[in-house]
Amino acid sequence: MGPAANARRAARMAKMIYPLALAAYRRWDRLSPQEKERYRQQARQYAHQSAHYARLAASELAKRAPGGRDGRR
Repeated sequence: MGPAANARRAARMAKMIYPLALAAYRRWDRLSPQEKERYRQQARQYAHQSAHYARLAASELAKRAPGGRDGRR
């Protein structure tokens, strides 16, 4: 696929995503400052939690890999 096909695909996706993004922005704009802060705290919590689980998964994989973390034997 060439650049023209990529541009057409990007334009098509933008047309699909635009109404959803606009609705999400309008909904966010209507929230009270307390609700916005609650969502921000929730997002921070999810980010910390997923980073924690990613580190756990990486350490488990490193334990199972032959030779440890760097893959050496």
